[in-house]
Amino acid sequence: MELSIIIPALNEAANLRLLLPRIHQVTAPLLKDREYEILILDAGSLDDIREVAGTFGATLIQVPRGYGRALQKGFETALGKYIITMDADLSHSPHIIPQLYSYRHEAELVIASRYVKSGYASTKWIRTRLSHTLNYIYGIVFGLNVRDMSSGFRLYHKRIFQEIRPEKVNFVVLLELLLKTYLRGFRIREIPFHYHPRKHGGSKARVLKFGVEYLGFLWEGWKLRNSRECADYEERSFSSHNPLRRALERKRYQILVSSARDFEKILILGCGSSQLLDGLPQAIGCDLSLPKLRYKRAPFRSLVRCDKDVLPFVSDSFDAVISHEALQRLPYDTHALDEMVRVVRPGGMILIAGWDESFITMLSPFFSARKKFRPIYASLVQIMESRQCQLVEYCDMGRVEAVLRFRKNALLSLPHDERGK
Repeated sequence: MELSIIIPALNEAANLRLLLPRIHQVTAPLLKDREYEILILDAGSLDDIREVAGTFGATLIQVPRGYGRALQKGFETALGKYIITMDADLSHSPHIIPQLYSYRHEAELVIASRYVKSGYASTKWIRTRLSHTLNYIYGIVFGLNVRDMSSGFRLYHKRIFQEIRPEKVNFVVLLELLLKTYLRGFRIREIPFHYHPRKHGGSKARVLKFGVEYLGFLWEGWKLRNSRECADYEERSFSSHNPLRRALERKRYQILVSSARDFEKILILGCGSSQLLDGLPQAIGCDLSLPKLRYKRAPFRSLVRCDKDVLPFVSDSFDAVISHEALQRLPYDTHALDEMVRVVRPGGMILIAGWDESFITMLSPFFSARKKFRPIYASLVQIMESRQCQLVEYCDMGRVEAVLRFRKNALLSLPHDERGK
């Protein structure tokens, strides 16, 4: 099955009698009969909706009350590779379906938007004002470049729901789906459409309740948006509103890029969504986080999902290796250090950037402990020297972070039978 069109409905038989034949009219030229399905998600209608669905070849599915619950059931039931959600009240023109479908290769979530250029909404002023206000607030709080977050006229790739599961029961599920889709690194695209109010029946959305639910999601969504698991966490740090954090990110970036930009073969370990991938476009980025790698995908960019302890590269492959691991962890992560040394060529550079644990000791009220404390980088230097790597430069960024640059002994090379492990 190529496409599933799911339509939540409650007493919408009159509108569906007009909508369903129009959906067939615009979808049939795109796909054969057996390549698409229409699912009507009925929340207990009292009209002749079952008869209307059967007449026009749609499948009627009984669902509990609540827009979010209806969508959850629809996503679980849909057989299509792609899923389009739309309203039953004729406010979403079915003639937009071919346009949504045509953008399926450009993004995993395509939104028919009222608020992008050429979009339009013909609604009462209070509803228009509320919608604009909510989208404006969430745009600032979440930092998402999406103009119409509350539009329910969307195309989803079915594979999105292998990684995310909506939990909200009412209309705020639209914002939840949007945010979770973005956090997992999936692409989002908006296309313009014109929204017109229903012709038959009354709206099931209550404006005040609708607004309260959206505002109630602010704190929960903010925590998700700013978690370390968020796909663009490292990229956002580069432009953080926190001046200290922004300064540290950019200082580290400048040191690493200036040290490695003249090399042709570069490996970045734990790259996440770091701006280093943009500053060193010739580099290969490695990380275990699929959402972050997915977020940074771009033409001609090389990204590999792998464990830093078992790198899938032959020995002596790179001119430089950059690690983003915290300094205090590395002395205990000897497998990662061994792999870094193995894959860099003799004479090549290993750059290690991260937190300097001595900063924590400096803040300790027991100053005598600092005298006995051996700086974390000293033990790291000793470990690297035991692997025939000499410290070339140490950059202390205000005793908060440090960048260490090592050179692998030019005479050191692993036996051929040990390469590529």
